[in-house]
Amino acid sequence: MSNQNNEAEQKARKSAADMTSADKAAWTEKVIKKYAYGSIAVGLVPIPLIDLIALTGLQVKLIHKLSTFYGVPFSEERTKNIIVALAGASVPLGLTRAFCSILKIVPVLGFTASAISMSALSAASTYAIGKVFVRHFESGGTFLSFNITKAKDYYEEQVKKGKEFAEELKKTNTEV
Repeated sequence: MSNQNNEAEQKARKSAADMTSADKAAWTEKVIKKYAYGSIAVGLVPIPLIDLIALTGLQVKLIHKLSTFYGVPFSEERTKNIIVALAGASVPLGLTRAFCSILKIVPVLGFTASAISMSALSAASTYAIGKVFVRHFESGGTFLSFNITKAKDYYEEQVKKGKEFAEELKKTNTEV
């Protein structure tokens, strides 16, 4: 299995090196949106706080995929710390996600309201984290050189774009 992972990483690095900037941007956008879609489902997990753990796991996988693409050695522990720090740096988002998760305890109405809100926030957060790491890796950054303070403003900006993305998804799904 390890040999297969190494081959996949080498192939990803080689393909990234051969891509134009526009192709890289298209590839990363596609991957980020794919994981943002997946994070919507995580928001539907009915058990409070388990949804937050599952969301972090999904975001770690996204960052692993991006780091492999850019040829940056992956660090799961550093990634988790960065994700938690970014979510914590955005206090309103972090508190809202925790509140939405805990709200699932309230039968029917609490779960319904929470699932809708948590799904949108999960997609926005995943989108933003993906964008932050793409920007960081594009500039030659590694996990060791990641600066939360510098990334915070860009993360907040991307959360807004992620919320717009989630709203577009809601509209396209209700129009069907």
